[in-house]
Amino acid sequence: MSGKPLVLIADDLEENRLTIKIALKEEGYEFVEAANGKEAVLKSAQANPDVILIDAIMPVLDGFGATKKIRKHENTQRIPILMISALSNKYDKINAIECGVNDFISKPFDKIELISRCKSYISMSNLNKKYILASKDPVTNLPNKSALTEDIKKVKNPKLLLIRIEDYEMIEEFYSEEIARKIEYEFSKKIFKYLPAECFTNRLYRTSEGEFALLYDDFYDDYDNDLVMKRYKIFQENVKDNTIRLNDHDYNISVVLSFGNDLDNLYAFTRIGLNYAIKTQNEIVLANKIIDNVHKEISNNIKTIKMIKEAIDNSKIISHFQPLYNNKTKQIEKYESLVRIEKGDGEIVLPFFFLDVAKKSKYYSKITSAVIKNSFKELKNTDKEISINLSVLDIEDKHIKKEIIETLKQNQHIAKRVVFELLEDENSKDFNSVKRFIKEVKSFGVKIAIDDFGSGYSNFERLLEFEPDILKIDGSLIKNIEHDEYSRKIVETIHTFAAKIGTKTVAEFVSNEAVFKIINDIGIDYSQGYFIGKPVSLVETKKG
Repeated sequence: MSGKPLVLIADDLEENRLTIKIALKEEGYEFVEAANGKEAVLKSAQANPDVILIDAIMPVLDGFGATKKIRKHENTQRIPILMISALSNKYDKINAIECGVNDFISKPFDKIELISRCKSYISMSNLNKKYILASKDPVTNLPNKSALTEDIKKVKNPKLLLIRIEDYEMIEEFYSEEIARKIEYEFSKKIFKYLPAECFTNRLYRTSEGEFALLYDDFYDDYDNDLVMKRYKIFQENVKDNTIRLNDHDYNISVVLSFGNDLDNLYAFTRIGLNYAIKTQNEIVLANKIIDNVHKEISNNIKTIKMIKEAIDNSKIISHFQPLYNNKTKQIEKYESLVRIEKGDGEIVLPFFFLDVAKKSKYYSKITSAVIKNSFKELKNTDKEISINLSVLDIEDKHIKKEIIETLKQNQHIAKRVVFELLEDENSKDFNSVKRFIKEVKSFGVKIAIDDFGSGYSNFERLLEFEPDILKIDGSLIKNIEHDEYSRKIVETIHTFAAKIGTKTVAEFVSNEAVFKIINDIGIDYSQGYFIGKPVSLVETKKG
């Protein structure tokens, strides 16, 4: 087509079609003709005209039936339809409107009226096409999130299922973005095939990368949550049991689901349910059941962030210091700096209650900065070593890294009594930055410890990469060692391995005399835990 407005004329009489074309010839339109309602339905789908002029009475299929069919087709349901008719009965006109007719032109028609109506509705058609373009997903040609949120408003009793391809980002990274998009496209074509036959008819949307939505109008309010969840569980199993075939390769995928209904903000809250399912590794959740808990969690997070901010503003990010006992010399030789928040009423808050929230907010680096300052202040009051916990987030933060290096430069006389404990962090992707950091701080005489050794799959790899001075054996192994022979054997193996490479060992969670005795029998170098001493606000030692 040339880009000119396209008019579909549907009338069984050729002379009527010709009369309309002559009336509109000066407007620069192009035309498609249909001799009956059935042809009108077919040609509207093929040509996608800007406006349809349709006669009410035609053979094979009349204008009313044709309009109904045109309105059922997604690609043609928004095309303006003008019925050219000599109908004078108001019920016929009501019927036409209910079928989807936008307006009427009376027979015999007035040329000026015809031109004016066509111009007006072609302008409407252009707006509709812009809306359709904005509400279509380019990868799958499905309606997008914008279309979903608009459609939810139009539905009387909406029910929503969100479908997330599990580990979609990993698929992108492993196979390439192009393959991931093709997998999405093929999956979108199979979704209705995977749904059990008992499931209600739904409209499908692609809401984001790797994510789809099914919207259903429960007009008769006959959805039963338990039954629906069972059916969607079957859908989930069907996805697992089948493969996506591309270029002679089979790809297995699985999906995470969140189902929501009777929610004021249906999409937003069902989306929260989906995030919750991913976070808690649930395959399927009923958003209604978890939304109250999520609201409470959000409320608690806001309170926690407020507490953190007040503590930072009032210099109430403090450190308590827990002693490490040398099992050979029988002396306290080290302390670990442990972060705390001191509230206005004097209550001490442990990191379990605020550190994860801080990591998700902008305040985490400020907490680390406060701990560094606290620790170096105490280093000047003791001749013992002090260890400071650092996550990979800290090391990758250029401001924290700069502060650490500057602090070491300004305190080179005590830098050799600093130990940096590297914490397990599954989100880390750049171990080279950690290696560079270790090399730089070791040039000041700093020691490196790996915390919670024995808890993560990558610890032995890190051992080779980081060459630490100290291994802190994970507390879950130590606290069970009195009654768990398997834990004891693991600890013995770690100690033997560490001794061979010249690395000292620390047993955490030494909580009683029996555990302390076992640790000493194995030959672990240091003990740390409540049996040795609780964290305290000041390091009470004398130099020398």
